[in-house]
Amino acid sequence: MLEVYLVRHGKTVFNTIGRLQGWSDSPLTDEGRAAAAALGCRIGKREIAFDAAFSSTAPRAAETAGLILQQAGQGGLAVRQLPDLREYCFGGFEGEFTHVLHQKLAEQNGFPDAAAFQTAFRRADRHLLAEAVAEADLLALAENEERFTARIRRALEQIARESADCRRVLAVSHGMTITAILKSIDSKAIEYRSVPNVSVSRLILSDGLWRIGSIGETE
Repeated sequence: MLEVYLVRHGKTVFNTIGRLQGWSDSPLTDEGRAAAAALGCRIGKREIAFDAAFSSTAPRAAETAGLILQQAGQGGLAVRQLPDLREYCFGGFEGEFTHVLHQKLAEQNGFPDAAAFQTAFRRADRHLLAEAVAEADLLALAENEERFTARIRRALEQIARESADCRRVLAVSHGMTITAILKSIDSKAIEYRSVPNVSVSRLILSDGLWRIGSIGETE
């Protein structure tokens, strides 16, 4: 049996000011670094040992993984960076204010305001946000639902393949990516809403099947 501690990266400057990050990057804030270190301390105190560690290729995720491992007393464990663990790609909207994008998508999709669109995509039975962003992106770089979810499945497969001899591993990724991973295992497990920064969602792989142990733990 394999247990994956799936962690969202620490809070960044763009998280703080409400800008989209996606495949772009933004540095961790002091608060984000402190929270990652605190999680590492809690893991160390509980004597939770990782056999391997993964992160996306984004510096914010790699730094978070390093801080967690250092404070957990496992600083010598190498972090394997996986491109498929990256955040959703917003294409031409990278770096835009989140509320500006939501307002634009609301107008283009017949919603009265950004709040109504946000409620609709969070409760949808498909990745409405990804589909709307991909359709609105004039650069045609944003990921649609099919491309995004296919990449998420590849990430899970790679973690499983590279953790064949492991009992427990750390994987640091991103808000929308973690939500997509959880929904790929159980479509009703969570709304299309990001888990908190530096929260832990535990995944369990047994006999070739994934299941969810917990979602968005902060303690």
